Amino acid sequence: MNDGKSMARHIEDDNRGGDVWLDAHGHADDGLRDLMARNDRLADKNHALAEALTRAGAELNKAKAQLGQMAQPPMTFGTMVRVAGSMTDAMGVRQASAEIVTGMRRMVVPVAANVNIARLACGATVMLNESMVLVEQRGVDDSGAIRQIRQVLGDGRLVVSDASGNAMLVRRAAGLESVTLSPLDRIIVDASSRIALEVLPSEDVADLVLEETPDVTFDDIGGLQQQIGRIRDAVQLPFVHRRLFERYGLKAPKGVLLYGPPGNGKTLIAKAVAHALAQGNAAGSGVFLSVKGPELLNKFVGESERLIRMIFRRARERAASGRPVIVFIDEMDSLLRTRGSGVSSDVETTIVPQFLTELDGVESLDNVMVIGASNRIDMIDPAILRPGRLDVKIRVDRPDHEQAVQILRHYLTDDLPRDPGVDVGTLVEALGEDIYRHDETRHIADLGDDRGGWTRLYLSDIVSGAMLKNVVDRAKTKAVKASIESGRDMALAAPMLAEAVEDEYRESAAAIRDVDPVQWSRVNNLAGGHAVALRPAGEERR
Repeated sequence: MNDGKSMARHIEDDNRGGDVWLDAHGHADDGLRDLMARNDRLADKNHALAEALTRAGAELNKAKAQLGQMAQPPMTFGTMVRVAGSMTDAMGVRQASAEIVTGMRRMVVPVAANVNIARLACGATVMLNESMVLVEQRGVDDSGAIRQIRQVLGDGRLVVSDASGNAMLVRRAAGLESVTLSPLDRIIVDASSRIALEVLPSEDVADLVLEETPDVTFDDIGGLQQQIGRIRDAVQLPFVHRRLFERYGLKAPKGVLLYGPPGNGKTLIAKAVAHALAQGNAAGSGVFLSVKGPELLNKFVGESERLIRMIFRRARERAASGRPVIVFIDEMDSLLRTRGSGVSSDVETTIVPQFLTELDGVESLDNVMVIGASNRIDMIDPAILRPGRLDVKIRVDRPDHEQAVQILRHYLTDDLPRDPGVDVGTLVEALGEDIYRHDETRHIADLGDDRGGWTRLYLSDIVSGAMLKNVVDRAKTKAVKASIESGRDMALAAPMLAEAVEDEYRESAAAIRDVDPVQWSRVNNLAGGHAVALRPAGEERR
């Protein structure tokens, strides 16, 4: 301290991190205090600005990286064919080239020095830079067009065809050189359709056939004892009693045709046969392949024939162990129509020969039997029906009164609710009498033929097993509704059955008004194909 004046001393302030001047009493000058506060604020702003500049620099670098990525030239995909050449020049630099295809272009391009040419394999995907230099090899493409092999040449090349039947010649990728291929195998080809890249698994025919063991037995079928006996002789005997058939020099028939009006049990018989074979015998249980006929029809030339070959190949595979195999084709007339009839688009001109080839061609069809069902036997190609092919033809006609009673007994059982003292057999007899009455209450229509004659049709003339079941189901539905209303189980009484018959009659009579008389009579096997007119009951003669 000098002359009482303030003496300043320098003290380090750890909290502020700066120098503060204090007077002799240790108090800061007001001006210095304000200056210090301004200095602190400027330091904070400077720190915030430095952080902002750092963030801006990072964003700028990121933008530059993104811009650089977007500015990179495009790469081109190609398929490797073979190494075209490789040499080392006087400077010790390797000079290599490769033959590739990209799209439909076939080119020879240079190979970058960092690519190992010893690993370049035919069929592999390669990358080309903007200068069309091969700079990278990737794996084999796992997608592409599907082709079917038609022929395997001696040098390993393949003759393949597309869905339209167009043939082309392709070479194998490196991964297929040691793979055994055969006709009908499916492969993936590259975009240029020059190289076979991969073999696909055998096509599953699950979408075309239904392999099942039906739960229908012969005991479930009523009124068809004669037809059941014939089909058992044709189908079951050859498989169950093989030794006896061999002893007498007999062979199992190749096919059976069940024909007749719709709804009378043709499909049920086929299912019962399959169920009987599935019970097992010395050769093991049988296999039932139900063919979905409409799905065999394909707009591409040759595709339907290929599908038929696949179905029979599957049947042969199943039968190879001696197991009996049934190939069931429902609505056979829709698939194997008479050739040249002009009824359809004439696809049958190729489908029928393919079917006949599979049925009795060079390849054996042991332990395989075809069962067909049709409402229109007149539309099936005659070559299919001749002896030696579909040997056994069984007509499944409409049930007569006695057969109808047997069918109804399957649906009207003793365990159904009924009034005390009422016998089910009595109900069945009364129901049969009601359905088969020939009076105006059951008069359906009049059918006119090409000779000017008219024939009266009654409900019994168009009755079928399916209709009989429907009548019983109608009566049961009425009993269910009555039970719901009353709160207790109501008996299935005769009035309900009579009302169900009346409902079925009215619906059948109404449906006839909108049918084509010629086609309707042929499907229902009426008038021997001579029908030309159909007049619903109650209309005046013209």
